[in-house]
Amino acid sequence: MRSSSLSLAATLLMLAQSPSWAGAPETLKTGPVDLRGAFDALKALSGETRSAMDERRRRAVPERLAAAADRDALPEACESLPVVYIRSGEIFKNGELLGSRANNFRANCDGAVAWADSSGGLHLDAEELASRVNAYDLAWHGDALVWTDSSGVLHKHAGGASKAYDRVSSFTFLRYTGDVVWRDSWGDLHRNESKLGRVSAYKAAERTGDVAWTDSYGDLYRNHVLLGRASEYRIADRTGDVAWKDGYGSLYKGSKAVARNPSAWELREDGVLIWRDSSGHYHYL
Repeated sequence: MRSSSLSLAATLLMLAQSPSWAGAPETLKTGPVDLRGAFDALKALSGETRSAMDERRRRAVPERLAAAADRDALPEACESLPVVYIRSGEIFKNGELLGSRANNFRANCDGAVAWADSSGGLHLDAEELASRVNAYDLAWHGDALVWTDSSGVLHKHAGGASKAYDRVSSFTFLRYTGDVVWRDSWGDLHRNESKLGRVSAYKAAERTGDVAWTDSYGDLYRNHVLLGRASEYRIADRTGDVAWKDGYGSLYKGSKAVARNPSAWELREDGVLIWRDSSGHYHYL
């Protein structure tokens, strides 16, 4: 018993002593360890990290909601948007029955209604277009409609005809124009049936259907037209104009150089390019 007590006392004495820093790097030879201070610092750092993460989450939610709201916001001219409702599974457009077992719908400014039934069928007004549909979207005008089936195949219906696109890895449907911009599994970019080229990244103008895209070398294209080698670029949503900077700091609108090393610049959705030069003066084109 006495031996155990002596051993415990020796252990406590060793723990109470300052640790030995012999052989430790000079940056670690700081004297006795302040465990309470270390834990307090770690706690503060953890709190700051959590606060920063929470703040990012709080900012991200409104941004996602705003993006979704912008996409679903009605166009400025939308006089023929129908009144559509589902009652006990039956779907009505302007008071007329379209069908039954309806789950959801989308209506456009020309009066067309796309809707899905509980069996996965997709309908355009009273016509059934497809079965086993996973997701769909309808253009704001005309009858352009896209959907993916349960196998992941992308389909587009327009002008009374439907077409399937094979090997689609991702796509963007432009609701104003009815165009679908898609990338295949080999990395080629397409707009509807037209192949644009091997793509690294792209941006599309919702109102015009124009596509700005770069290849793996950084070459920038507007649709099929090569503009130059870009370090960054933007496309105007309403006009399809493209503004970009090259690796030397020159600013371009389309193929025309407009400024050298601007300190800031923006391309408005109406195609107006605004920049500030190194002296603080503003210019626009």
